[in-house]
Amino acid sequence: DRDMIVETAAQYPDLIPQVESEQRPFKVSYHLTEEAALKVLPQLDSELQGRGVNFKLIYSGGKDLDILPSNSDKGLAVEFLRQQWGIEPERTVVCGDSGNDIALFSVGFSRGIIVGNARPELREWYENNSADYHYMAQANCAGGILEGLNYFSFLCQ
Repeated sequence: DRDMIVETAAQYPDLIPQVESEQRPFKVSYHLTEEAALKVLPQLDSELQGRGVNFKLIYSGGKDLDILPSNSDKGLAVEFLRQQWGIEPERTVVCGDSGNDIALFSVGFSRGIIVGNARPELREWYENNSADYHYMAQANCAGGILEGLNYFSFLCQ
């Protein structure tokens, strides 16, 4: 399906492939402006569905598009590893700052820290899906992670 995705995406001049280091065997990544996304995403979605491709579109940060197999994401990966290693959800922490991290917070009951500088799409998701095992930090970046780790009592005071 990867070749078909790349071939289909090539028909959209607004989709600019990200650098090679961002590409993976099961992930194709593009840059796409917010303005162009309004038109391109529904068309691309429809065309890929029509071609029978097993995929999901993850648009985040108002500029980044990842196309992945529909049965894969960060959340499923964390949940798989957590179960493989026998780690309880309450001893697992996930952190994020943009829409491509939503899956981390959507699967299972791991403790989730959303940093203070999170993108609007993740903040909106949090407002609609808040839970006692999710925490919206005030501090940005690593400071927000430390704040969340303290909130969940992962750090000794």
